Amino acid sequence: MKDRKCCYVDIRSNQESDGRLLVVEGNTGAIPFEIKRIFWVRDVIPGAERGQHATKQTRLVLIAVTGSCDVTVHDGSEEKTYRLDDPTKGLYIDEMLWRTMKNFSKDCVVEAICDHVYAGKDETYDDFEEYLEALKREDGR
Repeated sequence: MKDRKCCYVDIRSNQESDGRLLVVEGNTGAIPFEIKRIFWVRDVIPGAERGQHATKQTRLVLIAVTGSCDVTVHDGSEEKTYRLDDPTKGLYIDEMLWRTMKNFSKDCVVEAICDHVYAGKDETYDDFEEYLEALKREDGR
């Protein structure tokens, strides 16, 4: 399988005399791409899960601006869960990685910074089995 990356990235934080400033800029270490789209997830119903898909081309960074949640990422063979609870730590997720967001705190707001504009169902695998089949095709199996 193609090497895909999912890892924490540092969001630049400057403590100033009147508060803290957090900075996100494209084409830097934290955001290694040109930013094309930003959206937020908030007011998630208790117990609900978000995401549950893989993007075909879109890379993104998720940041819990406030509150916390867990993000489980699956590469087709292994899965790992990441905790988002610090706005100075983002989670970079490559394309073709299945992700599910869950365990949202009541006050959770997650910012998503993407390298593609939204392309609807043409850009996502919403069925896990279809996603696994796409990975097999990609690997030539």
